[in-house]
Amino acid sequence: MKTAPQESSAFSGLREFFFAEETPFGMAMMRIMLPLVASIPMFKRFPRVRELYTTDGATVQLFEMFGNGEVLHVLSPAVAIPLYGIMLLCLVSAIIGFRTRLSLLIGGSLYAYFNLLDSVGTMTKYSVISTHLFLLLAVSNCGAIWSVDAWLARRSGKETGPLPPKFPVWPARLVQMLFSALYFGASITKIKTEAFFTGEQMRYWMLSNWNYENPVGEVMAMWSPILLVGAYMAVIWEVVFPFLVWQRQTRWFVLLMGVTFHILTLITLGLYIFPSVCLSGYFGFVTEADFLRFRKFFVFRILGPVLKFPQKAGAFVLDRVPPLAPAAITWCCLIAVAAITSTEVELRLDLYGRRTPEGGYALKPMDRTVALTMIRNEQRVREHDKFFNFEIGTSTVGFQLANRRSEFEFGETMIAQCNLNPPHEDMWVECLLKDEDGRVIEQFGQFVTREMLRANFFYKLGNKLIPGKYSMVLKSSNQEIYSRPFTLRGEAEPQTVLTN
Repeated sequence: MKTAPQESSAFSGLREFFFAEETPFGMAMMRIMLPLVASIPMFKRFPRVRELYTTDGATVQLFEMFGNGEVLHVLSPAVAIPLYGIMLLCLVSAIIGFRTRLSLLIGGSLYAYFNLLDSVGTMTKYSVISTHLFLLLAVSNCGAIWSVDAWLARRSGKETGPLPPKFPVWPARLVQMLFSALYFGASITKIKTEAFFTGEQMRYWMLSNWNYENPVGEVMAMWSPILLVGAYMAVIWEVVFPFLVWQRQTRWFVLLMGVTFHILTLITLGLYIFPSVCLSGYFGFVTEADFLRFRKFFVFRILGPVLKFPQKAGAFVLDRVPPLAPAAITWCCLIAVAAITSTEVELRLDLYGRRTPEGGYALKPMDRTVALTMIRNEQRVREHDKFFNFEIGTSTVGFQLANRRSEFEFGETMIAQCNLNPPHEDMWVECLLKDEDGRVIEQFGQFVTREMLRANFFYKLGNKLIPGKYSMVLKSSNQEIYSRPFTLRGEAEPQTVLTN
């Protein structure tokens, strides 16, 4: 008697990896959080749809940035504004799980389209990640639980079992593979960026308010050792993430590291949407067993009493929905209402004066001085603005000054470090050692080329000096930029030859 050939262990493991059936708790949580987060900036941009995404405005497609011209067709305001409203409705519909798959397909497609039309302000890294996640959510069964679709299926009798439905886990696996590739690619990019490992790149970002205010980052930016340690830890974590996240022993460790990493970017860099999108994707790593353990020890004991009221309120509302109202017709009516409402709201706002007798606001002439400055770029950068800071200490970590001091002892080597703001030209920078009365004791300098972001000056505190108060002065183009006072304590050792 012949037996059927046994499937190899490799292929059986691969089949189990992609096609094991679980209840999609993690994908359902991602379905709720991701559209909520991604729609926040899109709602804020609604009043500017005419300017950003239509023929009346100034679109800059992503394809134009790569020299491919306008690949996408730019729509008129009469078409683009209703479509924008439909996109917002589909994102909201995905959150509540009403016509989930169709909402994600339409909302995700329009989301990608409008983002591609405005590569200057709308298209960002989180837009790319969100677009991929919308697609993976659309091909998953994330609407099978915690959704209006699930409630409709139970009411119609299509689902009668006491347990939630199970489906193959391959959409969640694709989400996990996506994040593994993202982190590994990000680590390769950082490895090739010297300024990331020296801390300059992170420091300039922390001190800026390009995104939102970040007071914590402004404080941390002044501590170079923290930036250096954080930079190396971030790269190491991104490199090992795709290898350790699949291991049972290290899976939760690297995930918790990732959550901490993204929360820190929110606190220190003023990023809100990007870390929230990434944390939404982390729900794709939540398995059925993970959720059941979490629900047993946390939801039932702590959130159970809190969740009773919204559950009863939702059941009260849904039970009063007329059973004769087909879901497809209701959804189509909502789409029509969204298109009409968005058009009417944009007309009522009338930010561009389209309903005025003139048919639009007239452009005001730009100030001639400002226009010439923008065209000719004749404005010179002040010498002070070329330098970020100037500090003195005795040790460095990763080429950055690790300690700032105002008191020194004889025999120590003082390090005076200046950090520069790019871009700058080739420069001759000097350091002046002055006594308490402002007399120059020593003067030494070096060339700082255009690609350099810092310069270190070393000075041996020897027996040429006596105990007292001094100052180290940074000088460039015959201008004194910074002055750092310090006190020299102790006694010089007697020597036959004077030293610095």
